[in-house]
Amino acid sequence: MSSSETLTVKAPAKLNLFLEIREKLADGYHNIESVMQSITLYDELTFGKLGKGVRFDCSDRKLRYDGNLVLRAARLFFEKSGVDGGVTIYLNKRIPVSAGLGGGSSDAAATLSALNEMYGRPISDAELSAIGKSLGADVPFCLKRGLCAASGIGDNLERIGELPDCVFVVSKTDTTVSTKTAYEALDRIAGRVMRPVERMIAAVKNMDLRGICEQLYNAFEENCQFDAGIKNVMKKHGALGTLMSGSGPSVFGIFDCTGNAEDALEELTALGCESFICEPEKISETDVIK
Repeated sequence: MSSSETLTVKAPAKLNLFLEIREKLADGYHNIESVMQSITLYDELTFGKLGKGVRFDCSDRKLRYDGNLVLRAARLFFEKSGVDGGVTIYLNKRIPVSAGLGGGSSDAAATLSALNEMYGRPISDAELSAIGKSLGADVPFCLKRGLCAASGIGDNLERIGELPDCVFVVSKTDTTVSTKTAYEALDRIAGRVMRPVERMIAAVKNMDLRGICEQLYNAFEENCQFDAGIKNVMKKHGALGTLMSGSGPSVFGIFDCTGNAEDALEELTALGCESFICEPEKISETDVIK
């Protein structure tokens, strides 16, 4: 792989099946308890070796700015690795932006992984995760992927198996949500009762899809803007459970029948919602950070 001149990779969206926000830390981050799953909704990034520098282009013009996480990740890779080289990057954007699906973090993680492969793996997995953490709390999970319990700021990750066979429908309106604003709103609630994650983890380990759906939880949901009508459509078509992902506004439904999921997708699309049908991402341990 070290001699590859070009490389194309997929960067998956992620869903929070469970998300509890705990205390705010001195650095502005929060401790969390979460169960995260990467899904088969992907951005695609193509990398080409360059003598020097980092050049970036994107199918979404709004993302062509200097502080983009992909650019920051690429520059950090060359700074930390000491590699004498550069890269051109093209991002084909499919994951909705500012939607609670971790697209930016996943693109940054894919950039770190791809550059590490292209240039002969000069950085260890642990170092790559540390670089990822400096870019954002979700980046370490996006490097690891699959199904994980997460604690700390989201960087303490434990694999907890795989979901039973199921299908996701992910849908959103045109609303965008500021993650910073969502956290600030939660911080203002005095005496909020915290929900433990253990029951969700137990349901996952028992491969109990209905139990997992009963334990779906997101602390942001009460205070963030999302279209509750999306949940109603999903439930009408047989969703076993529905939840807002991350800080929103995306909502997902879990289905045990592809036909029902397709019916929900069709109605949501007709209502003007940006909607996708996808599955839990099955990953190979040889492809991602352990």
